[in-house]
Amino acid sequence: MTRYDSTPATLPEAPSAPTVGKDRKSSGRLVGMDGLRFAAAAAVLLYHFTATSTVTGYWGVDPVDAFPLLNEVTRYGWLAVELFFMISGFVILLSADGRGVAGFVASRVGRLFPAYWACIVLTAGLQQVWSGGRRTSLTETLVNLTMVQDLFEVTGVQVVFWTLLVELKFYLLVFVVLAFGPLTRNRVLAFATLWPLAGWAAQAFGAHWLTDLLVPNYAPYFAVGMLLFLVYRDGVDLVSGLLLVGGITLCVMRVLDAAGRASDLQGVPVNPVISAMLMLASIAAVWATTLPGRTVPPRRVAAVLGTVGALTYPIYLVHTQFGYAVIDILAHETTRTVALFAAGAISLALAMVIHYGIERPTSARLRRAVQTGLLRCSDALRSRGVLRTSEDVRA
Repeated sequence: MTRYDSTPATLPEAPSAPTVGKDRKSSGRLVGMDGLRFAAAAAVLLYHFTATSTVTGYWGVDPVDAFPLLNEVTRYGWLAVELFFMISGFVILLSADGRGVAGFVASRVGRLFPAYWACIVLTAGLQQVWSGGRRTSLTETLVNLTMVQDLFEVTGVQVVFWTLLVELKFYLLVFVVLAFGPLTRNRVLAFATLWPLAGWAAQAFGAHWLTDLLVPNYAPYFAVGMLLFLVYRDGVDLVSGLLLVGGITLCVMRVLDAAGRASDLQGVPVNPVISAMLMLASIAAVWATTLPGRTVPPRRVAAVLGTVGALTYPIYLVHTQFGYAVIDILAHETTRTVALFAAGAISLALAMVIHYGIERPTSARLRRAVQTGLLRCSDALRSRGVLRTSEDVRA
């Protein structure tokens, strides 16, 4: 079931560190994509604070009445879900390219869990002093630590956590592809083509467990991101070009259908044509950040983009509960504009605490520990004859 009261989550990092003055194959980091990710995160934050029906209870009025002009724009913030999934399709393949399954799994664990666990701890502390928002028991909070709480029908401690499971399903499929070997052109083409088709077939024939796994409502966005990765890495040819056009068409069809549900959820008209145009603009923006002849920004600009890109994931994780708490407290004590800025400021401040205090000191260590553990397990299985070789996981 498609949900529009939140937006996705992994917000995968652009690869490597910012560098200036190198060609696109060796530039190390797509800083333009960092800026795009942060802009999408800002759109999500404003959507939750000025457009969703949930925030009505905290402002005391419908968001369209609280911010009539701003709401005309932010009511389309749900489209960031599609943009983030598209970016994920690109960046996760870029990150996995040249890695085996152990390196891939370790990179994802090191990237996702430190900030996620920190967010759960902070949110649990918030709920001890604020009576609003989501209320979860100790057991439910502990289940949230797994990141798959939705499988157990347990409420996520933050509204946006449902998208984490969608991302994990994508990672599982990438894991399967990597298990067969490197990300060759034909494997990526087959992956990007067969996944949306298989999801559509599972949905059409009522195979509910397979539909849940293949998330057909979101598969086209990941697929377009993967095809853009292939164009970035190998260049475009007739086959990849035609598949990309087909994937974009599927995305537009999904958005046209979703606009009606977004209207029902928000209680305001969400124009399907505008939604489709924004989707096309999002695809163009992702593509533009990877163009071979793109202008490299000045070093200071690249550094700023890299910093805001690094803050995107933690600000996404914390902004709903903490932002709602600030709005709930300040909405009747000051102007709505001040309350809105304060909600955004506390979200950004917490994101900085999580990134600099938790992510930077622990992510690399966790990644190395996970990869070492997986390789030792592989060696143990090989020594017992269960695996004939561990080269497929050592890369």
